[in-house]
Amino acid sequence: MELRHLHYFLTLCEELHFSEAAFKIGISQPTLSQQIRVLEGEVGVPLFDRLGKKTVQTEAGLILQRYAIKAIKELENAQTAIDDLKDAYSGTLRVAVLPSDLDYHLTELLVAFHRDFPSVHIEVIPSIDIPNKVLLNEVDIGLALVEPAHSQLTARPIFKESYCLFVSKKSHLATRKKIEISELADIPLILYPKGFYGRDLIDRWCLTQGIRVEPIMAPGSSTAIFQLIEAGVGASIQPHKLIEAFEDRDIIAIPIEAAPQRSLAIIYRNDRYLSKAAQRFITELTDYFQKQ
Repeated sequence: MELRHLHYFLTLCEELHFSEAAFKIGISQPTLSQQIRVLEGEVGVPLFDRLGKKTVQTEAGLILQRYAIKAIKELENAQTAIDDLKDAYSGTLRVAVLPSDLDYHLTELLVAFHRDFPSVHIEVIPSIDIPNKVLLNEVDIGLALVEPAHSQLTARPIFKESYCLFVSKKSHLATRKKIEISELADIPLILYPKGFYGRDLIDRWCLTQGIRVEPIMAPGSSTAIFQLIEAGVGASIQPHKLIEAFEDRDIIAIPIEAAPQRSLAIIYRNDRYLSKAAQRFITELTDYFQKQ
């Protein structure tokens, strides 16, 4: 069984159309059909049923797909490990983070990491679905809220922080030392849209506290939210340390009674080889947040 046959097979599993799969691979449709017949001859059973123009996998095809994916992944892991022997700290490292919310944490770390490992190209990718991006191998590691366990994911908690009420220094609330939970329902709030981790966390916390809040605006970026706060449009519930990114603005953070908290974790696939660059970045990221 040749490796290229497995690649052809997996592409056809994705497309379930011989012409489209052949185009994606870069070979002719008759060639793909012939190669699949060779593979079926080796395993001794049909892998696909051809029902007119429709192609469906047989039970044997589904079994082979499951094991072929594992085999290809193990070979990729081996190649990555071998490449590490040649040049330990190079290549591209893809890191997913919560949009607009966590990137402020990373600037100092990225500067230091680039200084020490200038040959590593880092892509910081904002996402509200970080675990799925890690599972689909669209990124190497993710920095996200701690998620329920998944058999293919490792989640390493690294940091916990509380939320505060952020208001303009011109607000009538600006002199307050603490905000009571019951007051939040009457404060005009600017929050992330539903579906953002930060918003969902606040909504869940409100349910546990027996209150309901309806934001007057729901921008998708912290920059927009803070501009609206500074303009006096409303207040926002945000992670406490976020104030450091906007300390040059007329905004203050006020503690909230029994405030919501979030726990951050580094997540990565436990069945995929992590390059030395990725391992080092995880170590640096962990050390960085533990000093916060």
